[in-house]
Amino acid sequence: MINIDDAKHLESVINEQKQVNGYKNYLEDVLKPAIFAGNRDKLEKLPIGFSNGKPLGYIIDDVWELTDYFYPNSGETINLIFRNKDDTVIERNLKFELKILMLSMLWLSPKYYSLKQCKNTLNSLKNFTGQLVEDGENSFSALTYDFIDEWIQAGVTTPDFRVSPTYGCLNKLIIEKDRLPYPIYLKGTLTAKKFDLSIRPDEQYVAIPYRIYKYVLDEASAMIENIYKDRNELYLISQELVSYRKKIDQDYAAYVYKTGKINHLNFSTKGTKGFLDAYNEIPSPTLSNISDLIDKFHIAYRSDRTYKFSDYSPEFVFKGKKIPCEEAREMLVNYTRCCSFIILALTGMRVDELYALHWVNGVNEEDIEGQNVITLNCDISKITKTSQARQVNFVTTLVGKKAYEILNDIMSPLRRSRKNHEQSFFHSNELSFSALAKSSVGNGVTKWVNKVFSDLLILTEEDMKYLTISDPEQKKFKLDDIFLITPHQLRRSFAYYLIGYELLSFPQLKQQFSHFSLAMTRYYAKNASKFQKFVKSSTYDEIRDERIKQQAQMYLNIYMKLFNNERVSGGKGKEFAKKRLEKNSNNQFTDRRLNDMLSLSYWENQIRRKKRHLHVVAPGIICTSSNCSLRTEVNLLECEDCDNDYILDAVYAESRRKEAEINMLYDIENDALTPSSASESYITISAAERIMDSLEIDYEPVSYPKEVSDMLISFIEV
Repeated sequence: MINIDDAKHLESVINEQKQVNGYKNYLEDVLKPAIFAGNRDKLEKLPIGFSNGKPLGYIIDDVWELTDYFYPNSGETINLIFRNKDDTVIERNLKFELKILMLSMLWLSPKYYSLKQCKNTLNSLKNFTGQLVEDGENSFSALTYDFIDEWIQAGVTTPDFRVSPTYGCLNKLIIEKDRLPYPIYLKGTLTAKKFDLSIRPDEQYVAIPYRIYKYVLDEASAMIENIYKDRNELYLISQELVSYRKKIDQDYAAYVYKTGKINHLNFSTKGTKGFLDAYNEIPSPTLSNISDLIDKFHIAYRSDRTYKFSDYSPEFVFKGKKIPCEEAREMLVNYTRCCSFIILALTGMRVDELYALHWVNGVNEEDIEGQNVITLNCDISKITKTSQARQVNFVTTLVGKKAYEILNDIMSPLRRSRKNHEQSFFHSNELSFSALAKSSVGNGVTKWVNKVFSDLLILTEEDMKYLTISDPEQKKFKLDDIFLITPHQLRRSFAYYLIGYELLSFPQLKQQFSHFSLAMTRYYAKNASKFQKFVKSSTYDEIRDERIKQQAQMYLNIYMKLFNNERVSGGKGKEFAKKRLEKNSNNQFTDRRLNDMLSLSYWENQIRRKKRHLHVVAPGIICTSSNCSLRTEVNLLECEDCDNDYILDAVYAESRRKEAEINMLYDIENDALTPSSASESYITISAAERIMDSLEIDYEPVSYPKEVSDMLISFIEV
C-alpha cells in the first residue's frame, strides 16, 4: 500500500480508491479480481487510481503521474515510467507484469511503500527486461535461482548483481508474488552472498581540496556579509516582482474578457490547463470570474511573450540605482544560490533538508554558558529503523544565520503570491513564482559556485596532495583538471575538516548529520585522522590547546562546586555526595588535593596526558567517559543515573520536560497519541523531574492526562 507521511491525507487517498463508482471497496471488489483474472486487454482499460472520482490515468499509459496526488507541494516529481531510459519500448508482456506489480505495491500490498520505493523497484526491474528477451523469455516467471546464476557465470552486467538495488527489486517480486497473476519461482530473501558475490561499495564523494574549500567559503561568506545590510531592498525587489505579476494578470484578464481569446499562454502547465477547463465550464464569464480563475490557477505565459498587455513598466531600485526587471531577477537568483551554498557548507545539510527549511521560526538562538548557539530548523530526510523524526535542528554560525535571513527575505513575497504552495520554502523568481523542485535547488547551487569560482577550480599539485590524503583510492581527478563542486561534496568536506581539526567529535557529527549509525558518520569523515598528521600548522595546535584549556576549566568549575558544597547531580555527583555523608564531613579535600584539584594547570596536565576525559552532552550535563555514545543525542534517563556524568544545573532538563509535555498535549489534541509516544514523553518528564529533585529545585510536577495514563503500564515494585 502506498505510504504517505501525512496520516490524514493517506486515509483520504485510500478512501477515495475504495468508495468510487458506487462500490464500497473498489480495490477489493474490482481491481483485485481483475488482477487475479490476468486478462491483459481488460486490465489495461482500468484506471490506475482515482482523485475526486476522476481517473488519475489508465493502466495502459506508459507514464503514471502520481506525485501531486500522493505528495502535494513536495517539490519533487516521481513518475512511474514504463519505458527504458533511452525511450525504447519494453516487451509488451514484461511491461504488463511490471504494471501489475506497481498496482499491487500501491493498492493491495499489506506492506507500505513510498512512491520513490515503487519507482526504484520499477527502474531496477527494467534492467532485467532486455536480458530476458535476449534469452527468449517474456515473463519474470522465468527468473529462478539457477537462471540468475547462469547470468552471473556468463558475466552479464545488466542487471548488475554487485549492487544492492538488484536484489531489492527481486525481493519485491517475492514479497508480492501472492498478489500477482503470474507465478514467481524465487524463494526466501535474495542477497549477493547467496550467489557468492559481494556488494561493490558506493563511490564516496571526495573532500574538496583545502585551498579551494577555504577560498570559496571565505569569499561566499564575504558576499553574505556584504549583502546582509541590503536585505530589506532585496525583499522590496521580490515584492515588486509580485506586484508586476499581479498587474500582468489584471491586464490579461481584461484582454480575455474583451476579446474572448485565450492565447499567449503555456498550455503544457497544469495551472494553465486547470484555468482553461474551469473557464470553459462558465457560460458567460465576467471580468471578476476570469480574474478569480487566473488567481486560483496561476497561469503560465509563453516564454516568447513580453508579458505586457499594457504600458505598465516596473521600477526596481538597488543601492540607489535603477535596474531593469531581468537584471533584478538575475540578481535574486544569484543571491538565492549564494545563500543556499553557505547554508549547505556551514551546516552539513543534505539538499532535501535545505529544501525543507522552515520559513516560520526557521532559526533559533540560545545562549549556552555565554556562547551564542544558532540552529536552523528543517524537516529531516532520513528514516531510522524505528521512527522518522519530523523536525531536526542544524547548528550553524552567524554567517549561516544571515544567509538564512537573506534567503527568507527574498522568498517571502514570492511564497505568499502562491497560496497553494506556501508550504514550500523555495520559489522561482521568474514570473510564475512556482515552487522550485528539489533538484532545481541543488542544481542551482552547483551552477552558481562553479561559475563564480571557475578560475579557482583548476587542480594544483597542492590540491592533489590533499586529494591523496582524503581519498587515496580516487582516480577521477588529475593535475590541471577542473574540480567541480557539488552540494554533497560540501557535506563530505564539512565532516572531513571538522573532524580533521577536532572541532567536533564523531557522536556530535552523527547528531548534526542525523545519521542512524556511527559507522556512516565515520565513513563521511574517512581519513580525517591522516589530515591531522598532514597539517601540523599553528592553527591546529592553537585549536588543540584551546580545547584542552576549555575542558580543564569545566573540570575546575565542577570541583569548585563540590568544594563549596553546591548540589551536583548525575552518577558522579551523587557518588561524591554519598562519600561525603559516609565520612560525615563537609569537605573531602585534603590540603594537597585541594591545591591540585582546584587549579587549572592540574586539570590541563591530566587531560593532556589523557588521564582524564570530559565532554558536554547538553547544557549543564557533562560526561567523563570517552566511550559515551550519547554526546549531543541525550537520553535524560541514562544521564541521570550514569556513573560517568555530572549534572550541574536543570536548565536543559526543564526545557526537555516542557518540550515533552507540549508534544504529549499536541498528540492528544490531534489524535496522534500512541503507546510509544506516551511512554517517551513520560520517561523524559520523569527523568527531568528526578534531576530537579536531586538538585533541590522547586517545580510544578506534570499532571498526566487520562489518555496518557491509560496507555502506560503500571509497575509496582515488590
